Formats: sequence, C-alpha cells, structure tokens
Amino acid sequence: MRFDALRFGVTSVAIAAVVSMAAAMPALANTATLVGSSGSRINVRESPSTRARIRHYGLPGDRVNILASTNASDGYTWYSVQFPQSGARGWIRGDLLRLDSAGAPPDSFAPQRISFAPGTSSANVGGRVQGGQVREYILNARAGQSMFTQLTGTSSFLQVLVYAPNGNNVYVGGGNWSGRLPSNGDYRVQVRIVPEEQANASGEYSLTVGIQ
Repeated sequence: MRFDALRFGVTSVAIAAVVSMAAAMPALANTATLVGSSGSRINVRESPSTRARIRHYGLPGDRVNILASTNASDGYTWYSVQFPQSGARGWIRGDLLRLDSAGAPPDSFAPQRISFAPGTSSANVGGRVQGGQVREYILNARAGQSMFTQLTGTSSFLQVLVYAPNGNNVYVGGGNWSGRLPSNGDYRVQVRIVPEEQANASGEYSLTVGIQ
C-alpha cells in the first residue's frame, strides 16, 4: 500500500460515529478495491458528502475494509472504510469502490475503451446493469471539445455519469447530455441504475458517445 501524511487523522468522534453506524447496519461486503483513472487520487472524507472535509486520500488499487454504508442526499451510496495497514478511516463515494464480497452486487465489469471508426466522431455501446452494477467506458478528449451522450433503454431508472480526467463529476442524469470539456485526458462515462432503485431495478441500454 502507498500512504502518506494526508491519509491520517480521523477524529475520535468520527470513528465513534462510524462504529455506531456499523453496528446498526446489516452485514456488508468485507473488503473493496478503490477504482479510478491512472494517477488519480480518491478523496476519503470525514462524512458522506462531497462538501465534507477531506481527511486523506487513496489511490486506484488500494484495498479497504468496509465498515458501514449510507444512501446520501446527493443520490450516491457512500461507504465508511478503513485502510488495513494505516488504520485510517473515512467515507468514500460508492462509484469509486469495487466491492469484493461474493454477496455484493456484481459490479466488477472491466472498463471498456471507446475508439471511433475512421471518419466518425461517435460510437455506440450497449449492455445490461442491475442492482449496484456499473458499466464504465473510457475515451480520450481535449480541452474545449464537446462531448455528447445519448441513452435509450428498457428502464426509466438508467443513469449516465461523466467524469473528467481529474475525477471531478461533470454530469449525472438521464443520459441525453452535451457539454464542453474542461481538460485534456481520459474521460470516464458510466451507466448504472439510480442508487435509490438499485435494490429493485435492472435495465438493458444502448449508449451513444461522441466528441466534436
């Protein structure tokens, strides 16, 4: 594992809250792996919100123990985690974790890189998601270009998420979107069921992604 000073320092109050919540929650996946683009840092926060203080960070491939989970008001499932070597604890957004338990949702699909056929500026992909599964697609783009996504599917609960190379979310919604890109690098486009319906819903989809 790779750790430095930014990965330590959760307060005793925060730890007590996590332990209390974990005791009240049903059994969860025991372990997980942090996921993200190469070279990215995954923020580990004091509470389950992107507005919460960043206590430390992890790197893609780091292993963590799952202590608790909660469905937050931002629409994401957040997980309270502990890094086994340092003992550092905090909250990580669910789309940045791959749960490893056999009883967890089978969300370990390998990311698929999208490339465009000669003379074209878009591509179509498709598949099926259920529960907490996430399908992820990667494509390279430059700052100032425009990306668009178009989604059709068998469920109204399908959702598209787009992440910039630095890990910031640039879009979450129903799938039909276009926007100007802020930086050069690999963008991640994900398809999933909206978090609040993951216990009940599934859907097949067709997704078109283009760069102009």
